Amino acid sequence: MSKTFEVEVAVGGMTCTACANRVEKQLNKIPGVKAYVDFATETAHVNSEQQIDLATIAEVINTTGYEALINTEAQTETAKLKNRVVVSAVLSAVIAVLSMMPSTQFNYWQWLVFVMATPVVFWGALPLHKAAYANLKHRTATMDTLVSLGVLVSYFWSAWQVVIGGAGDASYRMMFELFSSGHKMPEIYFEVAAVVPTVVLFGRWLEVKARRSATDAVKALLATVPEKTLVRRDGTELEIKTSEVKVNDLVVVRSGERFPVDGVVVEGIGSIDAAAITGESLPIEVAIGDQIAAGCVNLASVIVIEANSTGDSSRIALMAKLVKEATSQKTKIAQLTDRISSVFVPSIILLAIGTFLAWYFTTGNTQAAITAAVAVLVIACPCALGIAVPISLVVAASVGAKAGAIIRNPDSLNQLADLSAVVLDKTGTLTSNQMVVTDVVAIGMNSPQEVLAVAAAVERGSTHPIARAIAGSDTSMSASNINETPGIGIRGIVKETEVFVGNPIKAELAMSEDLIAGYEKLKAQGVVVAVSWGGYLNGFIVIADSLRPTSAAAVAELKDLNLKTILLSGDSETAVTAIANSLNLDEARWGVSPEQKFDAITELRKSEVVAMVGDGINDTAAIANADIGIAMGTGTHAAQSASDLTIIGDDPKLIPFAIRLAHRTRRTIRQNLFWAFIYNLILIPVAAAGYLNPVLAGSAMAFSSITVVINSLRMRKFA
Repeated sequence: MSKTFEVEVAVGGMTCTACANRVEKQLNKIPGVKAYVDFATETAHVNSEQQIDLATIAEVINTTGYEALINTEAQTETAKLKNRVVVSAVLSAVIAVLSMMPSTQFNYWQWLVFVMATPVVFWGALPLHKAAYANLKHRTATMDTLVSLGVLVSYFWSAWQVVIGGAGDASYRMMFELFSSGHKMPEIYFEVAAVVPTVVLFGRWLEVKARRSATDAVKALLATVPEKTLVRRDGTELEIKTSEVKVNDLVVVRSGERFPVDGVVVEGIGSIDAAAITGESLPIEVAIGDQIAAGCVNLASVIVIEANSTGDSSRIALMAKLVKEATSQKTKIAQLTDRISSVFVPSIILLAIGTFLAWYFTTGNTQAAITAAVAVLVIACPCALGIAVPISLVVAASVGAKAGAIIRNPDSLNQLADLSAVVLDKTGTLTSNQMVVTDVVAIGMNSPQEVLAVAAAVERGSTHPIARAIAGSDTSMSASNINETPGIGIRGIVKETEVFVGNPIKAELAMSEDLIAGYEKLKAQGVVVAVSWGGYLNGFIVIADSLRPTSAAAVAELKDLNLKTILLSGDSETAVTAIANSLNLDEARWGVSPEQKFDAITELRKSEVVAMVGDGINDTAAIANADIGIAMGTGTHAAQSASDLTIIGDDPKLIPFAIRLAHRTRRTIRQNLFWAFIYNLILIPVAAAGYLNPVLAGSAMAFSSITVVINSLRMRKFA
């Protein structure tokens, strides 16, 4: 398989999705390159069949009329935008007060306003003019074209009126009117030229802050990984760079330190703080064989792990990659708004020209014609349309990431909201995939506590998962002379008595028919081992995979969302039925192979919108086949790669959380699109008729953009 080279470059100067489309189109003209430019994150994602020079990419971006930036330059651009907003806001506030409140006007006030508006128009609004110029070079028109055109026409018309048109007299006064009333005196619109770009830029600044918050939490998490790591090689401990740690290295982590890589505990026991990774607020106990993710904090004694995922393959790196993927894909609805804008903007420019010509030839009044045309341009600017969808998706991705639900594909949010059925795997999804003692049956005069204590003492000499489950249940006794026979059981001496723990049938223990019947009945609950000493069978211990603490609550929430819940598992009928009954699932199927899971999803999709939740390699095909694939973060990389949604950690309650977030996101997008159009639909006819003051038109247009941003940011409080 040929290698693919991936490059990401920050792009400055983009002010709308059309800008991103333009850069993307030019990058895709490079031979062997497949590029996507994401307006939401201001990033160009470039994939190439052969290694490509960054300078080549930068040259294409710069030639298109935008700027290829390194990280520090991107931060500088954000700071510049903030400065433009602050300075323009201060100047615009003074301009607006003087223009709209006759009581504040003094002799030659209009000249002061003229001077103050000039830096706002030519410096503050420079990003808008540059974008409009780039559009002109490419023979296209976007919302920036409307804003730039409206601002420049307002400014130069007003400047002409002040300098030679009769509005420069010392005694000139202007009455602010919401609706035009015949234009009996020379009117100046410096407040439009200043306030409109200021409010638009303020909306852009809020948008930049919102869309960058999606990756801030993950970047902070990546920063917590220590730069240096203590490893043990050939019996010697040495400190190396974390980037130099290799798979299978023994990594030594002391109390209070963060784990630098993912790995399995091979030495030591204790507790860790995994809140940054899983959201778990309580310390987690770990022992030999347990998996620990990079970023967790060691709260107890020294723990040694064997590295199994380093660098870009660690869970933290995966989280960062998934969030980037989530915010770097263009949804179908976003593509629709792009198409709408590409038609809407030229239509409005033609309407403005038509309005000017109609007014000019019917009234002969140039001032009235310009006023009406400018009002049409300003009120119609669909800035809010361009950000209505991406800003909602970015905020949703941020909310999901912080909670532990990584949305890899933005289009999946729409399908999540349409779900009618959720198919669940059992092991590792609803259950913890960790063996625990679920029942102890004592025989004769023995107590369950004694049976468990004796068995635990012997099992501590084994590393088998079943042995670990029993050994961790009681530590009151100790054993010696441990001898394990694979597939049969383990023997040891406890209190000078030989004890056997294992399979009673293979060990050929003497059992009555009643004991055999009891043994067979217990096997329906899980794995059963016999405990024998003194020549007698003294008890049985049942070990089974335990339900996750939040599985019941998760299923209940799914049912509250009117979703059908189905369990598909390769386990036995008894084990699957027990789980299904305890969780009140709608349907359960057992003994299902990976191929059968795939086929079951195919059949369900004929009548349902289906989500498949799993964690293992055996779930991968079914996850990929479902309308929505959901992978548990504790599962395999194969399952996660096939999924649309990844649950970081092991909390199944994040599944209904993500579905509710999808419903909220859809509702927010619809609200945003409403605000994006409502002002246009109501006020364009009024503006074309010449009854709307341009400053009110500009305020309405800008307010719609700010409303969209603020409405989207409200989702940050979603829980």
